[in-house]
Amino acid sequence: MTRPGTMLNGFDASVPANETPRARCPYCERPFRDEDLCALHLGESHWEACTDAEREAYEEAYDAESDALFLFQLKVVAALVFLSLGLTYTYAIVWT
Repeated sequence: MTRPGTMLNGFDASVPANETPRARCPYCERPFRDEDLCALHLGESHWEACTDAEREAYEEAYDAESDALFLFQLKVVAALVFLSLGLTYTYAIVWT
């Protein structure tokens, strides 16, 4: 069962009854599971109202998220390369 929440920009922000959000946006009260997600939200949605500390937290969270995304993309490309090479070698061995 979930607690009734508000619709925020078409997003249902209700929190499950057995959970407590780790962070909340001080401007729109949207709940977040992580402080970094809240910092990213503040930088994207409330940049003009942010304090210097909130902007610095946004920049740190953005850099960390960018690094994690780049690493994920490298892993996906490596997996696709190995998959294509594996299929090519399998095709060459089986059909020759």
